[in-house]
Amino acid sequence: SSGLTHHRLSAQQSLNCVTMLRSAINSRPDVRTAQAAFGNEDSIEDQQPTKQQQQLASSHGIFRLSQGSGVQRVLWALVVVGVCVGFILHLSMLVQQYTSYPVSTELEARTDFFEFPDVTICSTNYLSVTYGYDPVPSPVAVPGRARGLVDMIYDVSRFFHLLNQTDMNASVPVNPYSSYRHGKLALNKIAYRSKQLPDPYEIVLLCRFNSIPCSYLNFTIYKDDELFKCMTFAPLNNTVVRAGPGNGLYLLMYTYSSSFFTDEEEIDDIPGMKVVLHPRGVKPNMNGPHVMSPLKYKTEAVIDTSIQEKVDRSSYRCLESLPNATYITDYSQLTGPENETFRGSTEDCRVRIMQQEYLDTCGCLATHLPKPADLYYMAQPGVCHDINEHVLFRDIFYRRPTSSYTYYTIRNDSWYKYPLMDYVATNYDMYNGTIARLDCYQRVLDRQNREGVDTHGCPVLCRVKSHEVMPRYYHWPNSVKYSGKAVSNLATEALNEAKARGLDVRGLKDLVSNYESRVKYYAGVLDLYPRDLIVQMSIESWAYPLRNFFSDLGGILGLWIGASIVTLVEILELAMYGALLVHKKLADRKRNQVIVIKPHEQQQEEKPPGYNHSELETDQQMPEPKVEL
Repeated sequence: SSGLTHHRLSAQQSLNCVTMLRSAINSRPDVRTAQAAFGNEDSIEDQQPTKQQQQLASSHGIFRLSQGSGVQRVLWALVVVGVCVGFILHLSMLVQQYTSYPVSTELEARTDFFEFPDVTICSTNYLSVTYGYDPVPSPVAVPGRARGLVDMIYDVSRFFHLLNQTDMNASVPVNPYSSYRHGKLALNKIAYRSKQLPDPYEIVLLCRFNSIPCSYLNFTIYKDDELFKCMTFAPLNNTVVRAGPGNGLYLLMYTYSSSFFTDEEEIDDIPGMKVVLHPRGVKPNMNGPHVMSPLKYKTEAVIDTSIQEKVDRSSYRCLESLPNATYITDYSQLTGPENETFRGSTEDCRVRIMQQEYLDTCGCLATHLPKPADLYYMAQPGVCHDINEHVLFRDIFYRRPTSSYTYYTIRNDSWYKYPLMDYVATNYDMYNGTIARLDCYQRVLDRQNREGVDTHGCPVLCRVKSHEVMPRYYHWPNSVKYSGKAVSNLATEALNEAKARGLDVRGLKDLVSNYESRVKYYAGVLDLYPRDLIVQMSIESWAYPLRNFFSDLGGILGLWIGASIVTLVEILELAMYGALLVHKKLADRKRNQVIVIKPHEQQQEEKPPGYNHSELETDQQMPEPKVEL
């Protein structure tokens, strides 16, 4: 009985609760009344301040502008404006910092195996004494009269000296030193047609690389625009595993040759070898940084290597690689010019700018500079020192001065002698273009030497590997008797190998026969090695990447306006929807304001009977356009 009574009371209470909820919903009381029906009135009072605080926090202080006294409103308005200004200024600083692309530089020392650079070696005395008088093949050569480069350099220099004079009767010196450079450059036209220049098998008597024997076969021919035939050492495996003397490239070199210089060049001349280090496959710049390995000396050259890795940015534009460059390296062959392709470098751009000025100003390319293949074929003629080959194969003699000038004669095909001035005057039309090109060449050369060229637009590599060489010199040989005998033995081995290969061995025979005098004046040692195997690296990286920017953006959002990235996206989304809504309203208003004008005849038909045309219809105005918002 008691249990039944309990169940009836519970059911009655449940029914009362449902009835109270239904009446509460129908009468729409506040939430507080419904909560009180369940006995939660006390919790409402506790939760009300929390909800109010949430509303206040979500409004970010904006509600303060409509509450409180006037002074409070003004103060809060200033606070809100200050917060907005601070946020905008802080954001602009972040954007400015990011768009400036700052970088940080990290210094690092690597102890990997040392990668030896390519080494190009040129003899400063470029004409072989042994082969300098060998005849040069040419279709205009005088039969029975051999002409070699040594003969030509004397004669063509006198010829250029006369071309540079305004008076064809002016005195021509016996040795026109001032014109030797013009004469040397003109020899590029026929320089490589025969064996007139020393070869690597005659120069390299002893070779050792990475403590392992090597030979002249490890060298390739490189043809320079001023030093003629050079040689480049570029082994397949260029790794050096030990540092110190004798562990890099060790060479004993011999050159029995001569050269022709101007007075200024003669003062600076150091007989020996010019050594240039450069990246693998890149065209060497023999006029750039180099090391001299003079004859009669032992040269110890220490290499320090450094690597710079930069990032491409607005203040320093760089590329990972540069396009290859093709140059005309030999235009003396009767079969046509030869070209060679090298890996791209910044020097290619500088050379191209210089040659473009010669081409635009003089119509020819500078003979002393590398010649880009495409520009060479555009030039007519190819180089500024191009002359009629006929004059190179004519002997120019001199005799004692008569009157006020030195009397020169030139042989023609019939061996008849007549004055050089008469020859130039007779063929003035032929050489008039040469005179104009030489004058233009000299003017552009002087301007470039004085002012340089603008290379700001030239691309650079992001990764640059440079080598600093510090040479030390020691007198060599200490004993001509013993050192000369050792060199003679090496020359004998080289002689036998060259003879077995069918090469011309006259130069090596001369060395073996006269080893004491030849070694004393025409030999030298080069020891090129790394100081250590440590490579200093300077690596740049972005100091303020995009992830840092977004991190700071989230920080200033929370600092100034108490928002997050999500809140910012929501605000942007709301602004986008607001803009779309405004656009839609404007489009609807424009569409509803379109007025259709009926033709006059149709309007007349629609007028009711008794219509007076003279009366103004003030009570039948056009209805207002319908606008739906």
